[in-house]
Amino acid sequence: MRILGVTFIMFLLFPAFASAGFFEEKDTSVQESACSECKSEPINLNPDLKEKVAAIEKTISNSFNKKENTYSNEIVLFIDLINSSSEGAVNALVKFKKDNPTWKVGGVIVGTQKNLKEKLLQKQKLFSKGIEFSIDLSGNLVKESGIYKTPAYVITYDGKQYKFIGQVDLDETISRLDK
Repeated sequence: MRILGVTFIMFLLFPAFASAGFFEEKDTSVQESACSECKSEPINLNPDLKEKVAAIEKTISNSFNKKENTYSNEIVLFIDLINSSSEGAVNALVKFKKDNPTWKVGGVIVGTQKNLKEKLLQKQKLFSKGIEFSIDLSGNLVKESGIYKTPAYVITYDGKQYKFIGQVDLDETISRLDK
């Protein structure tokens, strides 16, 4: 406390002590240079570089637009894990996806929460086949899609929606939709 008191008295009696550099702020601002080349826009690029940049931008734009449009057709498979034919339906969807990579495919697991963890663990090999599944415990997706029995496929093709129940040969079914 004495040191603090002595320091305080020193500040009061000798104001020059306070301005001895302990509390001074130093000007650390950076001066801006007026270099015209530094401030120039990237528009003044080398012509070869401009062409390369434009080509890259066009390629990225085209690939992005293609990805948006590649999934105009879609198949959603509804399965119940207690149904023995669910595995065959998933395998048929996996085969179809491999043969038709431009189609968007997905799955929905329907049922109740009772013993869900055990059911998922028993059927875990179904989920390692590249098909993304969601779980519909509330039954809202089933009601929206009008599904009453599983396995069921909801196929969106050329802007129209079709529903098929049971084991379906997807290639044959889609070819019939073409007619």
